[in-house]
Amino acid sequence: MFSRTHARTRAISPSHLPIVFVLLAGVITPSIAFAQDEDDEQEIVVTAPLEGSRIESLQGAEVLRRDDIVAELHGGLGDTLDSTPGIATTFFGAGASRPIIRGLGEDRVRVLQNGIGAIDASTASPDHAVTSDGLDAERIEVLRGAAALAYGGNAIGGVVNVIDQTIPTRAIDGMNFEGLAAHSTVDDGTQGAANVGFGAGPFALRLSAAARDTDPYETPIGEALNQWTSVRSYGVGGSLLGDWGFAGLAVKNTQDEYGLLPEDPSEPGGHIEMEQTRTESRGDFRVAWGPFDRLDYGVQQSDYAHTEFEGDGTAGTRFSSKGWEARLEAHHESGRLDGAIGIQFSDVDFGAEGDEAFISATNTQDTGAFAVERYDLGTWGLEGGVRFERRELSNLTAGARKFDNVSASAGMFVRPAEGWFVGTTLSRVERAPTAFELFSDGPHLATANYELGDVNLSQETATSLEASVRYQHGPVRFEMNFYGMEFSDYIALVERGDVWWSDEDTGLSGFVADEASAPAGADTTLPVFNFVQRDATFVGGEISAAAQLFEIGGFAITADGALDLVRAEFVGGGHPPRIPPRSLTLGLEAENEHWTARLEAVDTAKQDELAAFETETDGYTFINAGLAWRANENWTLRLDGRNLTDELGRVHSSFLKDELPLPGRNFRLTLQASF
Repeated sequence: MFSRTHARTRAISPSHLPIVFVLLAGVITPSIAFAQDEDDEQEIVVTAPLEGSRIESLQGAEVLRRDDIVAELHGGLGDTLDSTPGIATTFFGAGASRPIIRGLGEDRVRVLQNGIGAIDASTASPDHAVTSDGLDAERIEVLRGAAALAYGGNAIGGVVNVIDQTIPTRAIDGMNFEGLAAHSTVDDGTQGAANVGFGAGPFALRLSAAARDTDPYETPIGEALNQWTSVRSYGVGGSLLGDWGFAGLAVKNTQDEYGLLPEDPSEPGGHIEMEQTRTESRGDFRVAWGPFDRLDYGVQQSDYAHTEFEGDGTAGTRFSSKGWEARLEAHHESGRLDGAIGIQFSDVDFGAEGDEAFISATNTQDTGAFAVERYDLGTWGLEGGVRFERRELSNLTAGARKFDNVSASAGMFVRPAEGWFVGTTLSRVERAPTAFELFSDGPHLATANYELGDVNLSQETATSLEASVRYQHGPVRFEMNFYGMEFSDYIALVERGDVWWSDEDTGLSGFVADEASAPAGADTTLPVFNFVQRDATFVGGEISAAAQLFEIGGFAITADGALDLVRAEFVGGGHPPRIPPRSLTLGLEAENEHWTARLEAVDTAKQDELAAFETETDGYTFINAGLAWRANENWTLRLDGRNLTDELGRVHSSFLKDELPLPGRNFRLTLQASF
């Protein structure tokens, strides 16, 4: 797959969604999809609380293996995953992006590294990068829809788990090497990643390094100002492995620097310098403790900080996030019943100092316990679970809040015929407010707003119903997911209607009705946005399908398509902000033992269902192509072209959509090697 994008279509009301998806399914099913090998059919999703085949997950799940990641790798994590059905990106330029799942982002999507939270500042602001972008990942798993049972209320929208081998989970025979080198034209960029593994009996050691450097990228209307990046990461990890399982320890350091769009094109832009050191331990043991046959754990401690520098090089605001997270799961499997119980803890101190410190120091502690069970009778079965969690927040200036959340789900599935899986799940999830939603009070220059939290916010509750139909047999695959979510007390950041002003010379600031009412000497005026609670509904779905069409000249010709759509409304009128538009991808691929060629069109719709303070975003269509040559199983050379027609595209879910379009025409040459 290549990058996903959008084109003009009329808005579709939520009541018409089932008709649209059924019609598309009828067109695509007979002829479109990609051939699946035996490994695809048995693809196991380890992020799910009940590990199992992706095709039989009651929750929409996607697995990107190393080759998939390399084909999509560009920008931050959100940009890399943007081509995955149901996922969009926050796109804050070349340096920062975070995934949006089914219209839900920020604290409603948990980003994990090897199953444990990535403790950073990416949920605080869209200009803050995620500490893992997939450059050195061997696998990325995505759970669409509420994953709160296993990972807490802030996974109400879904989970993205970036998995690497910093801690070896497989035995290494002697020494092995994996490497990647790439060059892209649109930003004169270079990417590189390498890891070396050493094994001796039950011991395994792995060293890894990754780097990315890019210049400001070209757009169809000129160069994107100050959009350079420089990323470095280094890791070392070791483990002890045997028939009983494995246990290991690793340390990883990530350094990320990237430019920020200047407020005025005539002025130099600022930049961010970020660093995180993460110490992690993981283990998976085969045991015989009563009903339990497997025990796994993960624990990590992170020290994260970044500084935002002004255009003249002066250090501005500094953000820090320090803390730890741990989880322990016990699994059992006996005949028709299998399940897991688990506990999870985290303790994170977040701080900000400087002109853009819109929140004072806050400690957040989360404690959770969950149980999930599946009863499988062969032709049909049941699945359900429950989670209790407590969130305690203590803010330096605003005091403390405590929330007790209970989430539960129940589902049923059937296997009506060979290759078919049909399931439905009803869930109710509670999410506690974050520190930013409760305690923010200050100018937030990245979003050009003055943000106000509300210390009296309560939990938001989502009741959701999801239905899935999947078929996979030989060279044909089809998948359709429908969902509807009703939020009670959905927390949203909306415009209050007044303006905040400040005067640097006098040190004075205040609120006025509008910009015209600000004092004559005011240096800064910002619209005031505050966090409020309103009931809301989200409905939508994803369809993907693929099939081998024919063979010619030794090449298997396949076609595939994917559609995703979400519509969100506030009860009583209006829309939540920055909801991604409809996206449609159609592709054609030819493959033999050594060559793979692909051509695709990625269409993103116009978005005109807007929050009160938003503007419309035009749709666009990108044409992408790729050619890969595999010399053998150890060497692959690929050439990818994106946006070949140099179309102008703007991301509706981005705070910078009007100022910063997507990159223009780009070619990327990549070499992968392993031995």
